[in-house]
Amino acid sequence: MVSSLFLFISGTNGFSNWVKIRNIVANYVNFPGMDDLFVPILIVASLGAFSVFAGGILALKKKRLSGRILILLGSGAGLIGFVFNLLVSIAIPNLSLSPYLSFSSLGVVFALLAQIFLRKKDNKK
Repeated sequence: MVSSLFLFISGTNGFSNWVKIRNIVANYVNFPGMDDLFVPILIVASLGAFSVFAGGILALKKKRLSGRILILLGSGAGLIGFVFNLLVSIAIPNLSLSPYLSFSSLGVVFALLAQIFLRKKDNKK
């Protein structure tokens, strides 16, 4: 729920990351109707913080798998992009770390923590 607040404040959503994933998949697997498979994912991902918030509510209502999926889609599968951008900023001496410690980064970090927490809860069962 905290991550959705940070994502909402920053205006971040997962749409662009999922479009990149769709383009990569299209390079290797292209069949009629493939774009139709990505439409629901892109719609949920474009809602960003609202998807993460809904995922948090579902997780609180013991619907952990649905909650995890919405959190993943809404945060844009942010771990890969977050870590990549962080490594680039560390590797290039003139770049500052401050853009990666923004509200959107905090939102992605909290969304990832929620994913880990929900996965641990599922494994305890």
